[in-house]
Amino acid sequence: MDKNMAENNEKSDLLDVYFFRNLVKNRFFRPVVNIVFFIALLIIIYFGLSSEPDLRFHGGIPFATTMIWDLWHPILAFTIILLGRLWCFACPIGAVGDWTQSVFSLNKKYPEKYRNLWIAVILFLFIFAAERHLFMFTRNPPNTAYLLLFFTGLAVVMGAIFEKRSFCRYICPIGLVLGVFSMLSAVELRCKSRKTCQDHDIKECVIGNEAGKGCPVGEFPQTMERNNQCIMCMECVSSCSKENIRISPRLPGADIIKSRKTHLDEAYLVHGIIVIFLFVMGMERLQFRNMIINFVRSTAPFDTLIFRDFFVNYWRNMWAVIIFTLITLGAVGLMYLSARASFPGRSTKQKFTDLSYAFIPLSLSVYLAENTFRLLKGMFFLAGIAGEFLGKVWEFAIDFETINQLQIILLIAGFIFTVWAGYLISKRISQSEKELRQSMIAISIVAVVYMFIGVKILTLPII
Repeated sequence: MDKNMAENNEKSDLLDVYFFRNLVKNRFFRPVVNIVFFIALLIIIYFGLSSEPDLRFHGGIPFATTMIWDLWHPILAFTIILLGRLWCFACPIGAVGDWTQSVFSLNKKYPEKYRNLWIAVILFLFIFAAERHLFMFTRNPPNTAYLLLFFTGLAVVMGAIFEKRSFCRYICPIGLVLGVFSMLSAVELRCKSRKTCQDHDIKECVIGNEAGKGCPVGEFPQTMERNNQCIMCMECVSSCSKENIRISPRLPGADIIKSRKTHLDEAYLVHGIIVIFLFVMGMERLQFRNMIINFVRSTAPFDTLIFRDFFVNYWRNMWAVIIFTLITLGAVGLMYLSARASFPGRSTKQKFTDLSYAFIPLSLSVYLAENTFRLLKGMFFLAGIAGEFLGKVWEFAIDFETINQLQIILLIAGFIFTVWAGYLISKRISQSEKELRQSMIAISIVAVVYMFIGVKILTLPII
């Protein structure tokens, strides 16, 4: 028996559970899910546009900001390990691009020189770096609505110009983050037997057929070795006449350890997420926030009463982006120099890229830690609405001390997982015991710096 076939046949297939395979192959299932979420998207946009611009001073309806930033976004973060990029299956914005293509599209190929993730990386980091002072999405419902409209419109434009789901593959910042973190996912979509694929001349998962479309992001299940780009659309499950596609449970983090495909844009994003969300958590602490505000104010050219509006509206916003950019570059530079010292005479950029993937667990743990408070806030909001509907008063107080402890636990778990992943990656790429030790030193130094800063921030008083 073929070795690959024997190995894959031993893996359980979640598609065989009850009627799951028939459900995802049903031609109406995904469109119905997309329409339901599209209606929800329109409702959120409507309430966002109908509310006041700043909830802190003008009141207004917090429905849009709560649903996006306190529920949807944290829920995505906390379900990545279990579900990977399953959200992409239901995403109404990606679906809008599909619907556009079904009506009209030039079907141009996406420009080869832009077939990377740098645009998505820049969009993600810019949105969260500038959120607090420039856009204020989390407390400005209209801005949240405009952001959703912007990406919906972008999906329409790209669907009308380019083939397949180029927006999802190259532009969507949420898809980018889900893709990187899905390397930690406890499920994977792969082919059952590579031999079956090789013996089958018609690659239905690539070109599509009456039962399903070709892969909308250009993935080929026969050669897939990581989850990043698979948007779990299930088209390959529908189109494969050999039923050679499986969705299997696995140990979290398998892609990080085994995959040999590494990219500089993803490596940069990993460090960027750690820096940005540590900084955001710091800005929730009065001492840290005052330190940053005083620094920014000290650099203002005319910090007088006359120019106070200039400081608030322009200078502070400019520094919000600059500070994030400089700190992220500093973190990347630390990792780069550590990799250079560990592997003298070899490609520093490649070693930096390879070793940076070890920091994906720590990156996710910081991401989760920052979203812990928001998730609880969103859940309490829903509980309050449910109580009103039932004629009861349900009020819940957020215990900041407990949240701090949960955040520190998440940070420690991410640190341990990163060191362990770093050891396994270093063992795979090192050519000697000396290189293995040197790479572990590099990873440990950077991880300890991140850990120290994170714990220091989280032990600062909230007020």
